[in-house]
Amino acid sequence: MLSGCTALESLDLRSTSGIVGLCIISQTLRSLCFSTGCKNGVIMQLVIKDAPSLERLLLVPPLPKSGPVIIRVIQAPKLEILSLQSRGILKLQFGTTVFQKMIAVSLTTKIRTMKVLVLDSIGPNLGAVLDFLKCFPCLVRLYIISTKDMNNAREYDLLDPIECLELHLKKVVLVNYDGRMKPSVDFAKFFVLNTKLLKEMEIKVLNNRNDEWMANQQKQLCVENRASRDARIELKIDTRKSFIFVDTHDLSMADPFDNFSFR
Repeated sequence: MLSGCTALESLDLRSTSGIVGLCIISQTLRSLCFSTGCKNGVIMQLVIKDAPSLERLLLVPPLPKSGPVIIRVIQAPKLEILSLQSRGILKLQFGTTVFQKMIAVSLTTKIRTMKVLVLDSIGPNLGAVLDFLKCFPCLVRLYIISTKDMNNAREYDLLDPIECLELHLKKVVLVNYDGRMKPSVDFAKFFVLNTKLLKEMEIKVLNNRNDEWMANQQKQLCVENRASRDARIELKIDTRKSFIFVDTHDLSMADPFDNFSFR
């Protein structure tokens, strides 16, 4: 089907069912949105075998009771935008770099074209997030949507610097932030203190908080000691959100998550 669509640029395969294997070979495809719908624990495989024009790969939450999915990206030299949801991803592979259940087991291949990364439900694990940053060393924008308290915050190892934190990352958005717990504060503070060229950091705070609480959070996040003196760090009151919904067909936007909405 794809080989016969010689002008196809955008493909939306959300809420599909019954497909256990999909191999993408397309010279024109620029955007692919995908979710698995296999039932009874059946493993779905998505292989990006040859997609020289693919710029964005958007993986959305699977249907209820869907089985796990394995994703292999073999040839996508222009891939710039990636959104991932941790629920249901059994294995993610870029060349020889492999993530097993969103945890890196090999980081031998680096994808330097990637500019925008969205991680859903992985926010609690800072170590896992940093492995993705190592895999995508030229990342410019990072969006993290968490569904539970963050943990596993750790110190930045100056002897093992992460390129995108040192040279490229300019925007960080944290969604479902709950500053009542120290691990959650430490998670956000890590990016405040270690993102050297940060221009904008938006922290969406759960539930209503008064001005005194918000001011105290600014102190806990060490905003005055931020690594980038030009960074604008803003806390906003928000309700709990799950996954981002974007118009996958609007290819004119360099970052489709820039003015995102939720569902």
